[in-house]
Amino acid sequence: MNAPASPTLMSGEQYRESLRRLRPKVFVDGHRVESVADEPSLRPGVNAIALTYDYALKPEYETLMTAVQQTSGKRVNRLSHIDTGPQDLLNKLEMVRLLCQETGCAQRYLTHDAVNAIGQVAARLDDAKGTRENTAKFLEFLHRVQDQDLTLGVAMTDAKGDRSLRPHQQANVDTYVHVVERNARGIVISGTKAIVTGAPYVHELLVMPCRNMGAEDADFAVCCSVPVDVPGLTIVARPAGRPGEKVEHGEALFSRKYGQTTAVCMFDRVFVPWENVFYAGDWEHSGHLTYSYATHHRHTCIAARAGFGDLLIGAGALMCEANGFDPGKETHLREQMVELIKITEGFYACGVAGSVYARADEHSGSFVPDPVFVNIGKLLLATQIYDMHRIAHYVSGGLIVSLPGPDEDHNPETAARLADVLRANPAVPYEQRIQTARFLEDLTAGYQGGWYSLISLHGGGSPAAMKQEIWRNYPVGSKVDLVERLLERGLSDDPARPITRNRQAGKCCDMGCTAPGQPVMVDLPRSRR
Repeated sequence: MNAPASPTLMSGEQYRESLRRLRPKVFVDGHRVESVADEPSLRPGVNAIALTYDYALKPEYETLMTAVQQTSGKRVNRLSHIDTGPQDLLNKLEMVRLLCQETGCAQRYLTHDAVNAIGQVAARLDDAKGTRENTAKFLEFLHRVQDQDLTLGVAMTDAKGDRSLRPHQQANVDTYVHVVERNARGIVISGTKAIVTGAPYVHELLVMPCRNMGAEDADFAVCCSVPVDVPGLTIVARPAGRPGEKVEHGEALFSRKYGQTTAVCMFDRVFVPWENVFYAGDWEHSGHLTYSYATHHRHTCIAARAGFGDLLIGAGALMCEANGFDPGKETHLREQMVELIKITEGFYACGVAGSVYARADEHSGSFVPDPVFVNIGKLLLATQIYDMHRIAHYVSGGLIVSLPGPDEDHNPETAARLADVLRANPAVPYEQRIQTARFLEDLTAGYQGGWYSLISLHGGGSPAAMKQEIWRNYPVGSKVDLVERLLERGLSDDPARPITRNRQAGKCCDMGCTAPGQPVMVDLPRSRR
């Protein structure tokens, strides 16, 4: 029997062409966008996702950027692949780091995080109801996404309204997306999703609940997929990156090429056929979907910010050189550079550990990264992003924000003199020194730098959410048992004792970990080499 034909993977330009065939209702800066693929204010975001398509076609990245989907036997883009073991999670980690070294934020990895979470909840629904129809529906959807090589956006965070009230208690019910009608053909949804990454330039949006729901919130417990140009959907977005006239002169060397938009998505009686509804009203499963998605996404965020850290390490070292210093010989600079390396590789190591200690989901069989390591890694990057910027500023000096504007480079009355007096290292031309300085300004001290700080802090959940998950999953009770055993008191078995009962298999035993010598990753080039 012949193996099934693999999907035709799109190129970046074919992705742009696919966007031109769509007609979403998108507004940016107060004007209606006619063609998302050709809109200057969105071009940096389109460029970032286009790169994920182009890299999948490069032979040297094939094993990193693609994978064989177990349920179909087809080779697909890894960004829409279901993880079947630690090696998949490790390869995904390396892939995202590679992409974000180039783009800062590749965005398409949201597709991966969401489909893995939805697949796990579909299996959970089937086990609860004694059917297989939810998994079958999900796989039909997944294979279509893979065959067409689509990019999916994640519409998860609701507008929320009054944060002290639950969804059904809101004065304006449309602050949460909810089901307003059910019929034989499907459901009708209304409401608002905020902070939707890349919404204008994806193919479909995955609507997912953003919190655990109660029985009274059943209408708000909805998970479905909608085309980005479905009637009734309005997308109000901000520009991606920093496109604009002065940017072309060298002011925003990075964000003029790559960036990210976020959008508010307003649903006004949007019809969704049943084949695209993964659940509607099954409020008992919303908490698990949110948890599963958050775990996958925080794991991915670790790799994304490691790629950003690579940019800061490289630019910081270049700036030291342009200033006339060898950081290997200047102790104070070397210490700062090592600190930046420690931060970046420290939280990335948590992502690696989360992959190695991943476990199979009990319902679907697909793999979920270890939640303790993942949440520690995400917490580290969220709180240390400001330290990363500070170190980049320290090793670079004040030039990155005190340079004259880029227009002066073309001023015949000032350009030559500036090039003479602002040169430092004789081996580094003035143009290269100021180019590196403006690159760092763009990444750390301008609009884009502020954006990276905030998205690192709150993207994938706030630090408080990560601390909650660390406490919920960490086996503190096992540590109590350890000390009680050493003290020979035997008190930890007392059920009346007010101590956490959280216990799980140890990380250093045969249960819950990889046996020594077992391969967990194929031999691939490291993305940061």
